[in-house]
Amino acid sequence: MAAIDSTLTAGTDAISTTRDTVGRWLTAGAVANTLMAGTYVAFSTIVMPLLGTKNDADFVNSMQQINTGIENPLFFTVFTAALAAPAIAARKLRKHPATATVMRWTLAALALYTTTVLTTSGINVPLNQALAHAGSINPGKTRADFETTWNIWNGIRAALSTAAAVAMLKALRLHRRNRI
Repeated sequence: MAAIDSTLTAGTDAISTTRDTVGRWLTAGAVANTLMAGTYVAFSTIVMPLLGTKNDADFVNSMQQINTGIENPLFFTVFTAALAAPAIAARKLRKHPATATVMRWTLAALALYTTTVLTTSGINVPLNQALAHAGSINPGKTRADFETTWNIWNGIRAALSTAAAVAMLKALRLHRRNRI
């Protein structure tokens, strides 16, 4: 009987450890996605409207400095964690059929944030690179080629990453309520 109790206890501890691990990854994903959403929303609602009041040369110069400054280890860590944490949580969740709803919300967050990454790498980053290489020779043309398109796609990134954050928070909430 003691051997059976020991086996059952070991199995319960393994489930508890897995549950805790999944919870940590879901929490990391929720935090990272919320931070990224906040970054994109702040650009859409504060940074770009303020830059929009500047003359062309100041706009181009300021945006070039912002693009250089945002490329830092902390930003890249959060940017990557917003993608990696939901992916890792989903991988760990696949072993537990009882968590299908949590898995769906986690995969929704992953899909939404993946779309954000694709938008960033396919549209916003190339615009940033073009802005960096344009220099200051013709700031009016440089701004015209950059501002409207960048703002539209940043707004899309803000919406997608906000939806990803909401999905991660929903997955985390359901995970905490679910008893595996």
